[in-house]
Amino acid sequence: MNATNAASLGLLILLLGFGGCGSESTGSPPPAPGISISPVMALAGSPDLVLNVTGSNFVDDTHNRSVVVWSANGSDTFLVTTFVSITQLTAVIHAALLASPVTARVLVETGDPMGSLPLSKSNSITFSVTATPPGSISISSISPMSAIAGSPDLVLTVTGSNFVHTTHNKSVVAWSANGSDTHLSTTFDSSTQLTAIIPAALLASPITAKVLVETGDPMSSLPPSKSNSINFTVTSP
Repeated sequence: MNATNAASLGLLILLLGFGGCGSESTGSPPPAPGISISPVMALAGSPDLVLNVTGSNFVDDTHNRSVVVWSANGSDTFLVTTFVSITQLTAVIHAALLASPVTARVLVETGDPMGSLPLSKSNSITFSVTATPPGSISISSISPMSAIAGSPDLVLTVTGSNFVHTTHNKSVVAWSANGSDTHLSTTFDSSTQLTAIIPAALLASPITAKVLVETGDPMSSLPPSKSNSINFTVTSP
């Protein structure tokens, strides 16, 4: 081989080498997975929730990971994501994201967070955080049903149905007498039982009061849902 041919061959090899490097530096982002999620809703005030994400092309490499994203109110939050398989991820939606009613979008972003290439995004699925719809609240009994005027603070047990206790929806025992309602300090025991304190001031004089349960969001402008009422009698000593 003469000197001219050798130089030409060297130049060709050099150009091929640069071409190979260029293809690595201008690669494409990984293919976007298509997803579905479960569950697709939660009640406002729920605790941390595990979200199951099903799809395709999920990855978990050092420089290429699939991460579940919560998008709401103009900002994105990367959820703590566990890679189960190429078709399944699990992620934790923290209670702070579920505190108030909101409509969010859930999607998966795949790529190298430290890389220069844009992350590949999946389709997004709507996740709804809803206020607890007030059910048909009712009370079936209260215990006790009477007290003697001048009694000290009294613990009242209220039995019924559809009692709730979340951040934005609470059931509270109310004392209705002389045209006004007083919300009693209430403890949620279960969906069928509440306990409340009737303060001594309400038991000072003989009276017939109505005991009922009001359910709703104390910070909302909407009126609370009210149960039926049961008479409580404060009798003369």
